[in-house]
Order: sequence, then C-alpha cells, then structure tokens
Amino acid sequence: MATYLSLKLLFVIWILDEMVCVVWSSRDGDFDYDELPGTQHEFKIEVSAGKEECFAQKVASGAMFHVQYEVLRGGDRIIDMIMLDPSPKVVHHVPSKSDGFMTHKAKTEGYYQFCIDNTAYRFSTKLVYVYIVTYIMEEWAQYMEEIQSVSLTVQNFSRSLTGVQTSIDTVRFYQSESRMHVIRDWYLAIGNNSHIMYWSVFQISVIIITSLFQVVCLRRLFRTTAMTPSSKPRA
Repeated sequence: MATYLSLKLLFVIWILDEMVCVVWSSRDGDFDYDELPGTQHEFKIEVSAGKEECFAQKVASGAMFHVQYEVLRGGDRIIDMIMLDPSPKVVHHVPSKSDGFMTHKAKTEGYYQFCIDNTAYRFSTKLVYVYIVTYIMEEWAQYMEEIQSVSLTVQNFSRSLTGVQTSIDTVRFYQSESRMHVIRDWYLAIGNNSHIMYWSVFQISVIIITSLFQVVCLRRLFRTTAMTPSSKPRA
C-alpha cells in the first residue's frame, strides 16, 4: 500500500514537472532564468575593513530590480549600499545604515551593479546578508496564471487518482471479506468432516460390538452337549 502511494506521488510530481517544462519551453531570451520570469539570489558575504564589494546582475528592460540587505555582525553594523545602472550611474544610495533596501525599475536592459561599501570603516569587517530579486510584473502575472492552470490540471489528475485509489480500496475490502468467508467456510468444513468421521467411527464401533454380542448370545442359546447332566445320552 505504501509503495503504491509513493509511486503515485512520484508520478504526480513527474507530470507536474513535465507540464512546467512544456509551459516554459517556448520561452526564449536572456531573462528566462531557471524557466522563471525573473531571478532571485540570497547570500552572505564578509566585507573587509576599508573595502568595497560590487556585484553585477543582468536585468531586462522594464523589470524591477530589488536589493535588500542587513549587516549581521561587525563593529557598529553600519554600512553603505550603492546601486548603479549600466552607464554606470548611481541610481540609489543608502548611506550608513545597518539594513535597508533599494528598488529600481530598469529602463534599459543591461548589467546593474550594487556595491557594499565599507571604505569608511577602517577597523571592522562586516558580515552582510544580501537578497536580490529581478522580475517583470506582467510576465510574473502570466506565469502565475499558467502555474494555476497547471495546478488545476494536476488537481484534476489527483482527483482521478484518488477515485482509482478509492475503487482499489473498495475492491481490496471485498477481497478481504471474501477471503475471510473462505477461511471461515474452510474451518467449518474441516470441523464438520472431523465431527462426521469421529461419529461414524463411534457408530461403526457400536455396531461391531453389538453384532459380536448378539453372535455370542445366539451361540450360547443354541449350544448343547451329547450327554445329559445325569450322564445319559441325549435322545
């Protein structure tokens, strides 16, 4: 039973994976990261004292570019964050904060940079958690609609499998009941056979003993001697 359910679950997952691949196999372009209408990354990085670390992310035209950060440890946990467009030109600057975010809608496609600036702090290394995401709202809405459609198809398929499972459970119930009846009838037949066999043996024994007794009695009735009790020959 458990093996059947595991195989059913694996089959449903395979169907869902195949449907998602079909949905996004027709998409092309550099913005199709991992077959999704956008991308997201999260990581932690140590920024040495007096250093600046920069990262580049390709962003499609019209996409939202969102960067969020938080200083986890190091000194006073204060750091600067800068975002630059492909020009490069500073489009956002968050100065001297322990956490914050920057959101920018890209007007042109290209590589946008965000820099973690620790140059103002000469004696403390900062551990910074960074979360970045890029997405196009229209494509993301379309993606969600298609995912809901795929989910509906999988739900229908799951209902069909549930119906099959219910039918199988019903068949197994009747099979179990039938097996119990067969076992009950088998033991009943064995019991009747033993009862009849022992009762027959008893009756045969009684008949044989009764017959022997009758034979002995009859022989004693008809048993005679040639001499009378007074030693005279019988006539």
